[in-house]
Amino acid sequence: MTKFLVLSLSLLSLSANSAYLVKKTIKNNKENIISVKEIDLKIRKIKVLKSIRESISEKVKTENTIYKEILYPKNLLPKSLETKLIPKNQKTFWAGSEVRKISGSTKDTNRITITILGDGYTEAEKNKYFDDVNRIVDDMFKEVTFKSYLPLFNIYAVFTPSAESGITDLQTKRTAFDLYRSPRGSKRGVMPGNRSAIERALELVDVHTDYPIIIANDDFYGGLGGRYAITTRSLTSGSMVLRHELGHNFSNVGEEYDGGQVYSGANFSRSTDVPWKHWNNYDGGKIHVHKAEFLTGAYIWQDLGLKDYSVKFNFPYKSGYSYDLKISSVGWETEQDVKVELDGKELELDGVFTSDRSFFRTKKVAIHDGEHLLTIKDHARDGNNVLAYANGYAYPDSYDFTYGKVGAFNVFDENQNERGYRPTHNQCLMRDMRSKIFCPVDQESIWLRFLGRISLIDSVKENNKVYSIETLPVGVQTIKWFEIERRNRVELVQFRDKKIADFSNINRGKFEVEVSMKHPEIRIETEETTDIYEFKIR
Repeated sequence: MTKFLVLSLSLLSLSANSAYLVKKTIKNNKENIISVKEIDLKIRKIKVLKSIRESISEKVKTENTIYKEILYPKNLLPKSLETKLIPKNQKTFWAGSEVRKISGSTKDTNRITITILGDGYTEAEKNKYFDDVNRIVDDMFKEVTFKSYLPLFNIYAVFTPSAESGITDLQTKRTAFDLYRSPRGSKRGVMPGNRSAIERALELVDVHTDYPIIIANDDFYGGLGGRYAITTRSLTSGSMVLRHELGHNFSNVGEEYDGGQVYSGANFSRSTDVPWKHWNNYDGGKIHVHKAEFLTGAYIWQDLGLKDYSVKFNFPYKSGYSYDLKISSVGWETEQDVKVELDGKELELDGVFTSDRSFFRTKKVAIHDGEHLLTIKDHARDGNNVLAYANGYAYPDSYDFTYGKVGAFNVFDENQNERGYRPTHNQCLMRDMRSKIFCPVDQESIWLRFLGRISLIDSVKENNKVYSIETLPVGVQTIKWFEIERRNRVELVQFRDKKIADFSNINRGKFEVEVSMKHPEIRIETEETTDIYEFKIR
């Protein structure tokens, strides 16, 4: 199937029209309408743009609420929603605010719009805010993670002054959006306190925001996925968190790490009959199953200065298995801060030591079957060494750790039960916070979701029956022009792969121009990878 071009860009034969964007939440089967807004789009059918958990956070209990964005053609908006319609020309005012375009096209139509907000920045910190925005945008969208998608984006930043600097944690702060840490004192979730203020700030940008981001004026790790992607300005972890949270929001997927609460979307399969077989480059596409055993794991959040962490575990494998440990910490600034010991022997940590949140792995260790003791001790006694979690695994010798290998790798939920399968061992940033890239399954899923929101055909113009098209500068594109004869499509092969077609010798008829795209990060053909524009000559 293909998707027909129905966006009202600067296009011929599509009169200006409007659609309605409805934002709502659903909890316990009860709907709450957030807003109904008229926007400049022409669509033929109702389309769900976004359906995602309101909040996705690391081991932070969040409400079981679904957030949705739905587009309605003008004639299909339910009567019950008409009373909530926001006037199209209504302008939002915010004293002291400023909007800047950070990156993107001169066009505001047919693009993915990202709007960045900041919370906890005072009027005197405006320059600091925009410096943080530019640094994070350069890191996220001009480097490897999202660089492929950059031609699709328009990125805006909105400054809204806060009364106090920072966000609420152990102390309450008066800020624009009332962001707060949850749990208090931890380096985990950063939650939105005032969603209505956030929505009002997004309206300061003249175009609809597809994906909102909020940067908290805080120097340490923390964030949230879901309706909003939230991170902090941390120099060591701000971009790392935002990559992961945008992975949730761009691709509408759940976690790949063990111990999460949400497993869903393109990167998850309940069975070994995985839907990503087309990404396997081994054995003629046969998917290999790779299963680890989850031995010990806990979100401890323990101050090691008060008490060592120790756990006994049974390793029931006589041979052919090795032991591996994944650790996350806060305040481990040097390798001398803590000692991680297995049966009294120190384990070597692979990771970056910082005063912020850090992530480590140990080298695989061959150990005997039977009981073992893992101990993590505060060595420096500097008062800030916190253990976030420590997950221990047993890996069979047959397990394939090859970087980039696509298969079926098991994943475990917060109760250490096997939940299903993910595409790669440790490549994806949805699994490993230290990674800067997605697995190919997530990368492809993001492409398809983006292409479902915009068109490959950017504009169509006509001058004396000479038609010219502009396309988005992505992928390898094929352009075909057709004449429609009694519902049959006859290709005008003389125009193949041409952006200009001269119809001056034709008096009348129905025609189409079709643009399809191939990209190394997309291996399946769906309606998202082809767009068709219809026109008539009278």
